[in-house]
Amino acid sequence: MSDIRATLEAVRQRLNEFIHAAEPRTEEWAVLSNLVDPEGKAYDGARNRLVMFLANVQKETIVSTTTGTVPVGDNQYAMVAPTLYIDLYVLLFANFYDAQYAEGLKVLSLGISFFQQNPWFTPSTLPGLPPEVDRLTFEMANLEPLGLSYVMGIAGVKYLPSAYYKVRLLPFQGGATQAQFPAVQGVRTPGEPAPQDVDPGPPPAFGDAP
Repeated sequence: MSDIRATLEAVRQRLNEFIHAAEPRTEEWAVLSNLVDPEGKAYDGARNRLVMFLANVQKETIVSTTTGTVPVGDNQYAMVAPTLYIDLYVLLFANFYDAQYAEGLKVLSLGISFFQQNPWFTPSTLPGLPPEVDRLTFEMANLEPLGLSYVMGIAGVKYLPSAYYKVRLLPFQGGATQAQFPAVQGVRTPGEPAPQDVDPGPPPAFGDAP
């Protein structure tokens, strides 16, 4: 099953390595974190970091899915729920202020460059990505002032330089079955030879008992 945490953490690690290559330092540059604690106070672990903040989760409606069947035994099939595909909306927030504000602009620029150079990931190109993720794309999304204010409100912060990304597609497929049923009898599978007709023999002679 897909894991939102594992997916974003795999991307964060690669992003952090990219920024470190350009701007080495002992502390991490990129973190996957909230920006404030439950009481609304600034979270110290996010200070002077490029924060990946999950702002929203939505169902992907473009991909069409249907309920499928899988074999579970001899002449038995199970009906499973269709795969659910979701999109993530991630705020890339340069949490640098006061004397560090200009440093935040540099780090945010590196973050944008990273996703411009790596607009999509697969399990073969990004170790740690769940194997069921076929292709994970990062698309920068534009926010109008009202939408930007809404996202900052969700994060619980005042505006600081940031970028907003739509991340698609993350599949969710559980193993639970909805129903089981036998295979339809008399229906040949592709490649199966047709049954041979039985020869009834010659018709009875006139006067013979049927």
